[in-house]
Amino acid sequence: MTHWQRYPASWSKLVPPLRPDAQIVAKVKELIGPVTGPVLLLGVTPELAQAFENVLGVDKNKAMIDRTWPGDTETRKVLPADWLDLNEPKNHFAAAVGDGSLNAVSSLREVRLLFERVVDLLAPGGRFACRLYERPMQPFTQDQLLDLGSRRASLNFHAFKWQLAMHLAETCGAALPVVLIRERFNELFPDRDRLARDTGWPREIIDMIDIYRGSPTLYVFPSRQEFLNALPGGMSNVRFEPSGRYDLAECCPMLAFSKH
Repeated sequence: MTHWQRYPASWSKLVPPLRPDAQIVAKVKELIGPVTGPVLLLGVTPELAQAFENVLGVDKNKAMIDRTWPGDTETRKVLPADWLDLNEPKNHFAAAVGDGSLNAVSSLREVRLLFERVVDLLAPGGRFACRLYERPMQPFTQDQLLDLGSRRASLNFHAFKWQLAMHLAETCGAALPVVLIRERFNELFPDRDRLARDTGWPREIIDMIDIYRGSPTLYVFPSRQEFLNALPGGMSNVRFEPSGRYDLAECCPMLAFSKH
C-alpha cells in the first residue's frame, strides 16, 4: 500500500508547507493571471480546484480523489489518471497548476517528462505555475536537525520533516524512497514523547510520519539547478518567485513559465 492511500485521512491536519494556504493560492492565481479556457490541475488539491472556474483535476490515487476532491460541477471535473499518461489534446489547456506536483514523481527523468507533457498540453501563450519543494544550496545537516529537535520548535513538524527529507536527498540522491524519511527519523529521534516535550510538537502530529511505513513511493527533492536542467524547450519567461511567508517557505518557491 502506498502512503497516498492513507494520506487523505490526515489531510485536515496539514498546514504549509505540506498544504497550500490562502497566500499560496493567491500567488498561483497571480502568476496565471486572467484565464478564460480550461485549467489543468496536477493533483486534487481542493484549494486550487476551487481557485479557477474551469478545472480538470488529474490524480492516479482514488483515495485522494474520494477524500479531498471538492466535487464535480459543470466546469470542474476530476480524471483518475497518471499525469504522464494523459491523452488530452495538445494545446488544449489555457493554464496548468499544481502544488508540490513536480516532487510527486519517481525520478528526475520523470520531472522532465512531466514538464514535456505539460508543455504539449498547454495552448500557445498558456501559463504554468507550481509550488516546488527545492533542496537549498546550503544543505541541512544532521547536527542542525538534532539541534532543532532538542529545543522549543521554531517551525512546525511538517517543515522539519521536509528538512530531514532534503538532508537525505542531498546525501542519497534527489529521488528518495519515503520509507527512508521515517527510518532516519526513528534513528535520530527514538523517543517521541521526549521529542514532543522538548519541541512542543503534538505527539499526534509527530506520529503522522508513520504514514510512510512500508510505502513503495518515491519523492524527488531536486536542487534549483536540477529543476532547471529538467526544463525542455518551448518555454518563455521561466522564473522562480517566493510563494509566501510560512515555515520553510524559503525552500518552496513558485516556478512559473509560459508556452511559446
